[in-house]
Amino acid sequence: MKKIVVIVLLIILAGISQITFSQVVISGMIVNTLKQPVGEASVMLMKPSDSTVVAYNFSNSDGRFTIQYNGKEKELLLSVYGFNIVRQVKRIENRNQTVDFIIHEGAIDLKEVTVKSPKIWGTRDTINYSVGAFRDSTDVVIADVLKKLPGIEVKEDGRIEYQGKAISNFYIENMDMLHGRYGIATNNMAATGIATVQVFENHQPIKVLRDAAFSNDAAINLKLKEGAKRIYSFVATLEAGTDNRFLWNNGITGMYFSKTRQHLASFKTNNTGNDLESELRSFTNESSVTQIPLSYMVMPSPPDINKTRYNFNDSRAGTFNTLKKLNNDCELTFNLVGLQETDDRNSLTRTTYILPGTDTLTISERMASFTKKHKLEGDVGIFRNADYSYLNTQLQFSGNWEKTTGTILENNSVNQSYDYKSLSLANMLHWIRRQKENNQKGIELNSRTMFQSQPYQLQVTPGVFAEILNDSLPYQSVAQDVVLNTFETHNSLMFLSSIVWKYVHFHPVFLFSLEHQTLNTHILKSGKGESFSRINGDSLSNNQDWLRSKAGVSLDVSYRRRDLNIGLSTPTQFQYITLSGSSMLKHSQSKKLLFQPSLQLLYNIGRKWTVTGTWFYYNQNPDLHTLYSGFIVQNYRTLSRYENKLTNSHGNTGSLKLLYKEIMKFLFTSIEFSYSQYNNEVMYAQQFEGSVLKTTLIEIDNSGDFLSVTGRVSKGFDWKKLLFTIEGSWNRGNTPQLRQGTLIEYVNKGVNANITVSVAATESILLSNKCSWGQVTGSTGTGVSLPSISNLENKASLDITLPADIILTTAIEYYDSRTGSVIQNFCLIDAGITHTWKRVRFSLNWTNMLNTKNYVYSYYSNLNSYYSEYTIRPSAVMLKTQFKLY
Repeated sequence: MKKIVVIVLLIILAGISQITFSQVVISGMIVNTLKQPVGEASVMLMKPSDSTVVAYNFSNSDGRFTIQYNGKEKELLLSVYGFNIVRQVKRIENRNQTVDFIIHEGAIDLKEVTVKSPKIWGTRDTINYSVGAFRDSTDVVIADVLKKLPGIEVKEDGRIEYQGKAISNFYIENMDMLHGRYGIATNNMAATGIATVQVFENHQPIKVLRDAAFSNDAAINLKLKEGAKRIYSFVATLEAGTDNRFLWNNGITGMYFSKTRQHLASFKTNNTGNDLESELRSFTNESSVTQIPLSYMVMPSPPDINKTRYNFNDSRAGTFNTLKKLNNDCELTFNLVGLQETDDRNSLTRTTYILPGTDTLTISERMASFTKKHKLEGDVGIFRNADYSYLNTQLQFSGNWEKTTGTILENNSVNQSYDYKSLSLANMLHWIRRQKENNQKGIELNSRTMFQSQPYQLQVTPGVFAEILNDSLPYQSVAQDVVLNTFETHNSLMFLSSIVWKYVHFHPVFLFSLEHQTLNTHILKSGKGESFSRINGDSLSNNQDWLRSKAGVSLDVSYRRRDLNIGLSTPTQFQYITLSGSSMLKHSQSKKLLFQPSLQLLYNIGRKWTVTGTWFYYNQNPDLHTLYSGFIVQNYRTLSRYENKLTNSHGNTGSLKLLYKEIMKFLFTSIEFSYSQYNNEVMYAQQFEGSVLKTTLIEIDNSGDFLSVTGRVSKGFDWKKLLFTIEGSWNRGNTPQLRQGTLIEYVNKGVNANITVSVAATESILLSNKCSWGQVTGSTGTGVSLPSISNLENKASLDITLPADIILTTAIEYYDSRTGSVIQNFCLIDAGITHTWKRVRFSLNWTNMLNTKNYVYSYYSNLNSYYSEYTIRPSAVMLKTQFKLY
């Protein structure tokens, strides 16, 4: 046994020694001619043969650097350069050694050495991706290239994430023209016009706060080629085809980019399923407020796949965006988007409700709906970002109009119609002023104000809930009228660096917010051949007013020393809530002192490791969405009302994330732990009477929690442009439910895994494959286990480039859904051919070649399981031309 232990130790020591001897460490110190240390200078190791960068690092504040190399080169080039530093290059042997530099200030002489740019390179907080190194002949717009960059992921809806976190800003030549609607750029800007994609890590966009407030956000910046600047560019798309009806997909896009102004405008129309709304969506707009309607129409829920597969549409969308630079620090922006579309849906849905004991209630519905939608949004803003002052003010407006009709085919047919409107106006003001001296003390004002009005009506035929609404007698139709108005203003005034002690900064903050809601609802009915008339009764209407105000102070404390940043916020506010209204509603008020601390952590361990963490404690109170005392017809099978009790819920949530990157090896990894927990004073009781659901509010203390672990690895290779990305997650949730008068402890667990691989097998053959698998299980506190649901998706594509600029494309998607012993699977196959002649790109595409009719999927939500067969688009053939007009 001892011999075995000795042998194992010798093997381990031999391996360690081998690693140690193969890893060359080069260190040194960089000083100027006055013998002063030079920090933040770039240090690079390069191959002498072609100056390819093989390793890099930066000098610290003491001027010292360390750089490691694990390769077989006999000699290397060691280069030092930086801002206003003349580049120095020394030829060294491949061995452990110390090399010092005495640098000279002055312009960089690029003639001293020609550096071969790698695919990825970086500085302290900036990573650069060479677009030309990742782009291939199949990439048309920059979104196609972004999907191939290690560490970056583009979601199905167009949202961009870096290292698993959504980006906070999107710039074109360091200017933010689109204000979060970056899909307009990524889906229209040609990949051939982009030189570099930059990722700004720990991005603090406000200059005046860069030494006062740290950030772990990431932003993307597009650097254009010189040939794409200072010219007007117009690109047109003409596409037509058939799926037994005439199909079209046409559009025109114009753009201009220079140092002082930017313009991007487009108009598109199609009935081929292309999602124009997601292209116009803002992913970073903090001022937008989405209110869930109190009454809504039951309609098919779309599956979680690419929208072009199931979107039966007729869409038109236009956008105009412009930015004018008034001076080096000040910009004026204007954005306008408009959308008009129809949406036709069909599905067969089976919903199973888990009841106490072993009982279940299953409702099968064949649903159809048709929606006409109109949307108009825009904003105008002034942005000034100087060294000691900052101003960002925006006026935003939005209007949405939707008209939907639908049918439910159950035992008896149910007809529905829904008329929804939403109008909103918002203003954002962010102003900062700091002194040049005296520890740069200053003032920061942040204000967001919003008003939204939502009038809408739901009609259901035949009339439902007759025992409450019509003395148990059948009747023709019921209508629910709702008008909900919301006003909000959130304001803070911070005194920056009022007290400074060593590396700790104290910032006093004054806080004030006001939220006001008014709700008016009425239920109407009609007999056969009669018009609608209002149903009298205090329990069948609402006229309520809800007001919440908060005022208080916070002491924000930040610790910043080199790579360690810690932020603590301690808001303490007095909250006052009042609720008043209809005769059934007695006046209620609540007074409470709130303490809601939060904590942030950012720790950069060297240049490769990063630790981030967040935690916050919160208090929540219900608003008029769950405080109305009169009945509201939520949908054709749900009637709800609540007690007007001003309850309180509280909880906390936190996350800890460890990230590692080695950009010279195209490696990005992370692992994240998240946990949240809540405590409520009330529960929403669900009572089924047949297939009719009634929801009420019950006073009962309850709590739940959620835990998740997510890991990601993204690795690229020079060999064959190979890129693979692996992501896996595990989660567990505990959410108690009150159903049929019984408290049910519901526990759900889920596991998900995704593997994406792309490779250029040869110069003319490109392969990619994405495999996604997920499984969810559920159980109750009484030991009842629900059948597990697993879903598998595999998407593979093959692109072959032939002579004469001809590209053949094939894509296969395989779906497999399993619920217990029930198995559903099917395939979707697409094929196409592309040819480029001069400046015109021709494409002939055949989608859904097998003419698959339905997408079948299952999932769990709380104590409900859902099964759906959703109608998808049929087989279609399309001929497309894309060309540059100017």
